[in-house]
Amino acid sequence: MKKFNYTLNHKLDEAYMAKMCGAGWAATRLVEGVWTFEPCRPNQYVYRVCYLRGKRGAEVEDLKRKLAGQGVEFVSRYSFWAIFRSAHDFQLYAPHEEIALCLRIRRPMIPGGALSWIACCAFLRLAVNVSAWFCVPGVLLLLYAAMCTALGLSYTRLIRDLKRRGA
Repeated sequence: MKKFNYTLNHKLDEAYMAKMCGAGWAATRLVEGVWTFEPCRPNQYVYRVCYLRGKRGAEVEDLKRKLAGQGVEFVSRYSFWAIFRSAHDFQLYAPHEEIALCLRIRRPMIPGGALSWIACCAFLRLAVNVSAWFCVPGVLLLLYAAMCTALGLSYTRLIRDLKRRGA
């Protein structure tokens, strides 16, 4: 079964997979918001998402082998992320590591979003004053700025929630 669900942070991905697994559907793949599921027993698996950016291929393979030795199965990779699952509960990050990871992910979103909004306004102004063709990059920058802003806000909320939980 395939379903579309685009989330704005990795913890929301984990929550979505837990919800679907609770309903008897195990995640097997994710590509740009399109999830693939197969039938399973309700709550058969616990899912975790691992951030891979900056890891070389050999490091990723070592991680997969290490986790496999602990009974954790590699499911799928998407963008800079990998999905793992197991029949038992497991953690990929200590609480302080999770906060540090979220801060690292959010860091470029703030200036990226701000600069994109400024550039978007400049291109839209050029579209009005010079040529309508400037609308094309203006709209693309608008989409990028909106995505950076949404991701930045999502990770800001996640960091706040992790800190509140005493992570």
